[in-house]
Amino acid sequence: MAIIYTYNVALPEANDILLGTEKSATLRNPTKNFLIGDLAKFIIDSTNGTNLTLPLFLDVTDPVTGVTSTTLTDSILTQDANPGGAVVTVGGRMRVTGELDVDAGLADSTGKTGDAGMLLSSTGGGATLWVIPPGAGSGVYPFTTRLSFTIVHNGSWGPFPSATVVSSPNLVVVVGEVTYDSNIQLTIRFSAGFAGTVYLN
Repeated sequence: MAIIYTYNVALPEANDILLGTEKSATLRNPTKNFLIGDLAKFIIDSTNGTNLTLPLFLDVTDPVTGVTSTTLTDSILTQDANPGGAVVTVGGRMRVTGELDVDAGLADSTGKTGDAGMLLSSTGGGATLWVIPPGAGSGVYPFTTRLSFTIVHNGSWGPFPSATVVSSPNLVVVVGEVTYDSNIQLTIRFSAGFAGTVYLN
């Protein structure tokens, strides 16, 4: 048998086998084999906080030796389920320093992606809602197909402005319900989803 260091160095594959020794409450200490794939899974699964957590690999510098190495660490990113997860939760603050490119759109707490010119606003308790920004005083608020529409206005028409809803074919819609959430915010709920424009006066 050749000396171990004389073997060729190669990249590991999941089905490659490593040689190890059993260390448990037995005196036998038998030799055993480990698959590379199982070893990789063991490392990830045994790292603190990896249950449904997306692991982060960070460069960590040893304060004694000064050597920097890439280390698997805990993460503030979690996934709602495995398999079949659909929601990633950030356990801290999220900062976007570049362009936000989301093909499916950025949804608020109600699942809506918002219309052009709208702002993502906090409604308290950690919930968010796409709203027309304060100061948008034209009184004209277009919207895409939906069952409800929230408008934040600048109060030019008083705390209880009247709202006229016109559908895309320019037909006046009989509104099912208008709720005045505050002096500058109202929510219109429709009996069926459609696109159109709200006119305040």
